[in-house]
Amino acid sequence: MASKFVKLMLMVVMITVLAGMAQTGTARADYYSGTCDQSTRLAAGGQARVTSTPNQPNRIRVSPNFNAQVLGYIPVGATFSVLYGPACAQGTQWWQVSYNGVTGWTGEGNGYGTYWLEPVSATPACALPNRLVVGSSGRVTPGLPNVLRSAPGTASTGSASVVIGQIPGGGIFSVIGGPVCGTDGRPWWQVNYNGLVGWTAEGEGYNTYWVEPYNLGPLPGTCAGSLAPRLAAGMTGRVTAYPALPNRIRNGAGYGYGVIGWIPAGASFAVLSGPTCGNSGTWYQVSYNGLVGWTVEGNSTSYYLEPAW
Repeated sequence: MASKFVKLMLMVVMITVLAGMAQTGTARADYYSGTCDQSTRLAAGGQARVTSTPNQPNRIRVSPNFNAQVLGYIPVGATFSVLYGPACAQGTQWWQVSYNGVTGWTGEGNGYGTYWLEPVSATPACALPNRLVVGSSGRVTPGLPNVLRSAPGTASTGSASVVIGQIPGGGIFSVIGGPVCGTDGRPWWQVNYNGLVGWTAEGEGYNTYWVEPYNLGPLPGTCAGSLAPRLAAGMTGRVTAYPALPNRIRNGAGYGYGVIGWIPAGASFAVLSGPTCGNSGTWYQVSYNGLVGWTVEGNSTSYYLEPAW
């Protein structure tokens, strides 16, 4: 009797174990089935970055799988290029990405409410109008230096370029190639600075320039003691951010005329006429906030005004 009872209990245990295995198998099959409930926010061809919550780096893996080999890490806040995807695996949306020359797969979130990655809203690639020309000279705008790299783009946006030097503020260089739209969405020029050849960015966004055209010799129409004029009647000009000083508006084209107003650094104005030479300077008749008068473009080494593209 006892023997029959033991056999019955063993059968119950075996049935329970088999049922559990079947359920585990079903759950595991669902886990790998490619069902993803968390909506994606990224897109192939765009830029993204690792979120600051939960403040941890994202692993780059050889394939879209949490068990796949780890190729590298993307730090919190770092930006990378999205190449392909999404691929749904293990309940997570996976993207093929490129970061610092490493290409692999990284997960977008935990599959529920927490995103590990977020899209980076950016200006359309290379929207900045080019002002340099191959065969001419350029100059870094006064202030911060411009980095020289071995190739266009930055390492953080997927380029294999490395920093090989820098051009100080006011430094003059020769333009020998370009422009090339970099992985970071900036226009890059190949330049020669004191024998060091590399790539430097012209600027970013729609109107932020880090370098500007520079003429080593006077061009036709250049006033004595001045740089080549960059403005013309009908254009919109702007007082440069460096040296962060306002430009005087005078009642005539020359330093001997009276001051009737000021244009703050960074402020834009309408160019009515000019350029006109006067008192070792290039002068323009301008209109700023309803005030009409004359303002000087710069001196022999620096521009006080620039085109507001």
